[in-house]
Amino acid sequence: MEKYIAQLLEDIKAAQRPVQEPFWMNETKSFEEEMAEIERWIERGEPEHDFSYYCGLKSYQFPPEERLTSKQVKTLNEALKDLLFSWNLAADIPRKLPARMAYLFLVSTLDLKVEIVDSGCITFEFCHYEPKTCPFKKYCTCRKFKDEMKKVFKP
Repeated sequence: MEKYIAQLLEDIKAAQRPVQEPFWMNETKSFEEEMAEIERWIERGEPEHDFSYYCGLKSYQFPPEERLTSKQVKTLNEALKDLLFSWNLAADIPRKLPARMAYLFLVSTLDLKVEIVDSGCITFEFCHYEPKTCPFKKYCTCRKFKDEMKKVFKP
């Protein structure tokens, strides 16, 4: 498994988006062209492609978390976060979430539809601030958020 993980880490590194010139230095698109692109996104509705389309990695390439050591899971998590960041993406995952659970969410980002942007950051959100249906269960901060909101907005 070590050899496979080493190869997978190389594949993740190779799938990173090449360093982009800052958008304000990139004069290939006029303001009008940028606005037209935004209008096309709005007309289209949901994004056309999932993240794997852009980076070339598929979720099935990643071993089940139970076959990995704790160290392998942590290493893959960091590599996946770096991959997302290189594409101006992030995953909103609670800090206290166990690494093995985080791994499952990070791998799942490959199957989620997304628009790739040249500036800013798109964040994959898994929690919809409803504690009963939260996929992070007891590790989610939405419970704390909801409790705080109850204090602020007492009926």
